[in-house]
Amino acid sequence: MKRIQLIAAASLAALGVLGGPAWAVRPLSVDSATTAAKGTGYVDAWVARQPGKDDTLNITPAYSPWEVLEVSIPLSRNRTDSVNSVGVLARVRITEPQKAGCNFLVALGHRDFRPGGNQSQAYTAASCNRNDFALHANLGAAKPSGASSVGTWGVALEHDTGTFVAHVESFGQERSKPTFQLGARREVAKGWQVDGTLGRFNGETLFSLGVKLGF
Repeated sequence: MKRIQLIAAASLAALGVLGGPAWAVRPLSVDSATTAAKGTGYVDAWVARQPGKDDTLNITPAYSPWEVLEVSIPLSRNRTDSVNSVGVLARVRITEPQKAGCNFLVALGHRDFRPGGNQSQAYTAASCNRNDFALHANLGAAKPSGASSVGTWGVALEHDTGTFVAHVESFGQERSKPTFQLGARREVAKGWQVDGTLGRFNGETLFSLGVKLGF
């Protein structure tokens, strides 16, 4: 039963994503339809309080070998239940980036839990940009081992204030209550970002704090 609860919690957080472990670019849990430039990448690292009061440490390196493809390898350690996970996510941009307009992306991912089972995921992401705002939407499905597939969804709104980028988002899966979350990120030095989120799920308070290094 505990393993099923852990995988269900990962499914909620993994909408765009490998991330909270969310499968998205920090600090969003809803994925955006963008990829890093060819030959560049980044490393995200963050700590998070997840559903069930589980504390996790997460590290996700990512790299773009081609202009339209970004590959990441999310690693996490659930320090509350002593569960480790490792995954891989391939994100493929299917439209050209637009500063004013909409972009689209498809993604496939897989994650193994040790001890525990595994989970596969597929989703689409759309991002529409106008002035200093961006709207992101995700729709997909997750398949935990030993369980039926469930639909996943997410929507997020970002605003660039000029000093930092703030967002509000909601995401969830079939037969489960949604998560509501606020977050912000800021570049503090060339290639260095700090970020954080604060959210609510099923009466619980969730939060995360992270850093990102681009290369």
